[in-house]
Amino acid sequence: MIKKTKITLFLIFKIISNKTRFLFWFFIRFISSLLPLLSIYLYSQVVSDFETKTELKPILFLVLIIFIVRIIDNFLRLKSLYKLEECISDIGFDIHNYFSKNLRSTNKEERHQSIQAIRNFSEASSWTLMLFRQPGIDSVVSLIIIPVILFFVDKQIFVLEVAYISIYLLVDYYTTQRYIKLRDVQNTKIENYYAKLQESDDVELEQKTFTRHFTRLSNWSFWEWFLIQNSAVIFYCLILIFCIFSIFNGVKQISDLVLVMGYVASTQVYLNSLSEIKDNLAIMTVAIDHLARNKSISVIDLDDLI
Repeated sequence: MIKKTKITLFLIFKIISNKTRFLFWFFIRFISSLLPLLSIYLYSQVVSDFETKTELKPILFLVLIIFIVRIIDNFLRLKSLYKLEECISDIGFDIHNYFSKNLRSTNKEERHQSIQAIRNFSEASSWTLMLFRQPGIDSVVSLIIIPVILFFVDKQIFVLEVAYISIYLLVDYYTTQRYIKLRDVQNTKIENYYAKLQESDDVELEQKTFTRHFTRLSNWSFWEWFLIQNSAVIFYCLILIFCIFSIFNGVKQISDLVLVMGYVASTQVYLNSLSEIKDNLAIMTVAIDHLARNKSISVIDLDDLI
């Protein structure tokens, strides 16, 4: 799946007509994703200054810095989000134009099925890029930087954090493999349903088949998220207990608890986002497989994805 996902992402980048604009706003979005991490650190410093009974003036100065950082964060984040949304909208049309050119079909039903396959891939790609835009960039940046910060705060917490991220991603990987198989079947049912609907009102059989497979997909999604969320809860509580014992033993201060648990709580949010992106990448990969297998679409071959 990893190789196929990389090939698919490179294909999408190749299709993009205005690469410079997309990359520029993607970079601005990357810069904005660093600022919330700085805000958590500054907030813990405010708590630390209260603990050490620092004068009011330095505390208010920290609050002023937090205010400025948050304003800059809001400006860069919102500006880049909406500009990237415009770019992604254009990319959707780029995908339609790329795959629909030289479209060959022997009858209307075959053409409808091909168009639906293109729509499935375009929608999956657009939604995945929207998730990369937010919260995907935040997730990737934070899951790299947070363990580095915790390494300098406490190496034992760093080990727990790395184990937490690793086990979460491992469970997510194996549950996603099952999700891919179910999504592959579901995409076929979608294409069959809409192809038949274009030609006839008698779609009862296709509708029942669609619904049955969608229920299987929905049930697996529940178990997938139930497993990975519980793994997050276990590590969150382990790190919290470790911090509580450290405070009672005089090793750490309340400000350390605020800092560590602020980053650990953020880790779960970012891992959830990353998991959602992986599911959408799986949907996108399945969709490109369907395009490659479609005999009416000549711009991509199944051998390109192997």
